[in-house]
Parts: sequence; structure tokens; C-alpha cells
Amino acid sequence: MTSDEPTEEQRDQAALWLAKRTGGSFGASDARKLDDWLNADRRHRRAFDDLRVLYAQLELPAQRLAARTMFRRKLALGLRPRLGWLIPPAAAIAVFLGFCWLNPSLVENWQADIVTHQEIVSDITLPDGSLARLGADTAVGLDFRDGRRRVRLLRGEAYFEVRHGVPGTFTVITRGDEVRDIGTKFNVDMGIAETDVVVSEGAVAVIGSNDSVPVILREGNETTLAGGRVGKIAPTDTSLALSWMSGRLVVQGARVADVVRALERHSPRPIVVRGRLADRRISGTFPLTDVDASLETIAQAVNATLTRVPSLLTVLY
Repeated sequence: MTSDEPTEEQRDQAALWLAKRTGGSFGASDARKLDDWLNADRRHRRAFDDLRVLYAQLELPAQRLAARTMFRRKLALGLRPRLGWLIPPAAAIAVFLGFCWLNPSLVENWQADIVTHQEIVSDITLPDGSLARLGADTAVGLDFRDGRRRVRLLRGEAYFEVRHGVPGTFTVITRGDEVRDIGTKFNVDMGIAETDVVVSEGAVAVIGSNDSVPVILREGNETTLAGGRVGKIAPTDTSLALSWMSGRLVVQGARVADVVRALERHSPRPIVVRGRLADRRISGTFPLTDVDASLETIAQAVNATLTRVPSLLTVLY
């Protein structure tokens, strides 16, 4: 039996619909699309109704607060004819910001053309014929207009096999940093503060937003982009760096925080690493299809404690 509980993806979509409907730019075409979406799955309607209740609960306290003092009441009366139109979009923005706080990925998903969830690999053929293999919880935006071949990696990890003989330089952009194809297959892994680039075939030109000239990264090498600058180039075992595509994470001397971040992409709930444990180093092979088992292995290896809060988060400390 299918659960009536909406998925996170459905809740995100419901939030977007509610923000659009209450924002004042909702036409007849939008109304038909919303009805189609609501009728497609009963969980869609439940997610939307839950958000409408939350919206009402947020709007009422705001109205009471605005009328709490005589000054505010007079100000509201004086400005209402001119600024009353601001109330619906302001309320919509408040709801949207609330959901951004609950789900930081919401804004990135809105900006993206493609968003993956917990699939190990999602193969995408780009408009120019290049192949992108996207990891779990990855969001990308595409710009292939007017001779441009640009992919904006907003979140996650992606492996590219670039098609040649097509006009324009194939470029991957992360946080303003750029990885430009020279004739290659390469992997880009966007972390919280750093982006790792690995070349498995050919070469790329890598330039940070604060760099003046690009650095050439060749087959079998890797580098890290941080603070808008390219780090040191170092040899790497590409089979380890690309192991995520086979459903396993293989690491040697990696920070616990980085390993957990990679596993979190395949988890239905957040995973938090506390204290100095984040900087401990670990080696091993961890299945991406069983995140709980991988976390147990990590906890045993570094003598840590693993605590789960059902449906909310997992804490490693």
C-alpha cells in the first residue's frame, strides 16, 4: 500500500506552487497547471494543504504584531491604500523563506534545470550531445544558448564526457570558478567550501574567480578550488575518485566530514558530525546503497558514537 505521506520532493514542489499563487502573479494557465498537479497524486494535495495551514498560521501572528501599538495602527491605516498590495507578496516571501530555512536546497532546486535525488547515478544527455553523469542530490543549471556550452553546478557531483566538434568551449561553473574543457572526461565534486576536480582523460583549464590565469589539469591529476583560487595539482587514482559511479565510496586518508558529506547525499535525513571527529582521517570502502551500515562502520573505525533521531537526523560524535 502506498503511503499517504508526501515525499520531500513533493513538499518542495508544493511550497513553490504556494509561493507563486500567493505572490500576485498567478494566471489562469498557472491555475490549470496547479489543478493538474494536485489531481495527479493525492499526496500532492496533502502537501499543498499542509502548507496552506502553515501559511495561515504565519499570516495571523504577523497581522496581530502589526496592530500591537497605536503608532503601528495609525501607520498601517495611513499606508494601507498605497502599500496594501505588498501584503500578499510579503506573506509569500515569508513562507518561502521559512521553507528555505527548513530545506536549504530549495533555492538551488528552483534555480536548477536538473535535480537528482538519491539515485546512485543519473545519466543526462546535454543539449550539445555531451554526457553528464550526475550523483545523488545534485542540482545543475544549463546555458546552451547562442553558442554557449555552460553547466552551472549548484550542488553535488558530476562526471562529464564532453562531445567535441561542437562550437563553443564546454565550461562547468561552481561558485564563480570555472573548469573549461580542452578535450576530456572529468569529475567535479562541489563540497561545502571546496570543489574537487579530477581529470580521467585529456585535460581541462581550471581558473578560480580570484585567479588571473588558468591552470592546466591533465589526465590522472586532481586539484581543489577554494576561496576562488586553484590549489596544488597532485596525482590521483582516478578509479578511487570515480568509484561513486559504481555504488561505492572508496577513500584513502579522507576526512570523516568529507566522507559523511558524500554519504549524506544518499540519505533521506541530514547527518551531522560534531567536534574534532570531523577532521579525523579514515580509509575504506563504503556502500552508497546502505548509508546506515556505512555510518556504523565509520563509527567503529574512529571509536565514535552514532545517534539517530527518527525521521529527523543522524549524529556522529
